[in-house]
Amino acid sequence: MSESPLLPDRPKSGGTLYVTNSSGAVQRTVQVAPAAPVGQARTDPGFFRKLVGSLNVLRQPTRTAMVMSGVGAAALALDVAATANIGNPFLFANRRDTWKEISQRLEGGRADLWRGYFDEVSPNWQGEAKQALQTHLRFNTNGLFSVLNKVSGDMSTTMQGQYKEVLEYDLSVFAIYAASAPIFKTLTALSGTNPVARGALMAYVATFAGGLGNLVKQFADVYNGYETELNKLELKLNELRAAFWTGGDPDRGARELGIPSGVTDPGNINDDYWKRAPQHR
Repeated sequence: MSESPLLPDRPKSGGTLYVTNSSGAVQRTVQVAPAAPVGQARTDPGFFRKLVGSLNVLRQPTRTAMVMSGVGAAALALDVAATANIGNPFLFANRRDTWKEISQRLEGGRADLWRGYFDEVSPNWQGEAKQALQTHLRFNTNGLFSVLNKVSGDMSTTMQGQYKEVLEYDLSVFAIYAASAPIFKTLTALSGTNPVARGALMAYVATFAGGLGNLVKQFADVYNGYETELNKLELKLNELRAAFWTGGDPDRGARELGIPSGVTDPGNINDDYWKRAPQHR
């Protein structure tokens, strides 16, 4: 008799896989290691904390200069808005990698499923059950894997884009403060006794405020752009709900997605439903 199980049952959290013959007798065991948790063991590199700390140091001479110029009220408001919008790009990078791991596991699971069918079932069995199982895998399970993998891939791509936009915005904010702080220090020191320096300070505050305004607009563009991306993802999630729930509505109950009971019934082995392939009789 072949050692191939009818439908091997892989433990979901590690343990022992029991390989049986067609009579259900255990022929051998395989130890399966627990799967590593998705999305763990990634450490925040601390970029955001260092950025905020450095930025707060640079903001001091900048805000002092705005107050001394006498025309910095609007600039102070923009200063608050621009710096309040900075974010931690690691949060998006972490989610990107988590969705990437999910996508990899889904694709690996689909490959394992098909290899299990073609390596274990197809060469060893004939009959209606074999065709029923193949139909179930091809038109039901495979489709579900496709929808899940599509959503996870799109989520990873969106998180990568958000990571990029947040990082670019953070660096843009830091760059304008890093470039302006030394100039503000110099003009502030001179403006108390030099009218020309005071005029230059007022002019530079106005220029700086314009730069902050552009940053606020940049953030608004990023926000609106990703509202659009999230709307697209919501439409894809509707496809996912439709695949798993009747009418796409959880209140109407889950679809019947399991393998037909006759396929997994050991009592059907060696009759017209499950027939051993000639080389295994």
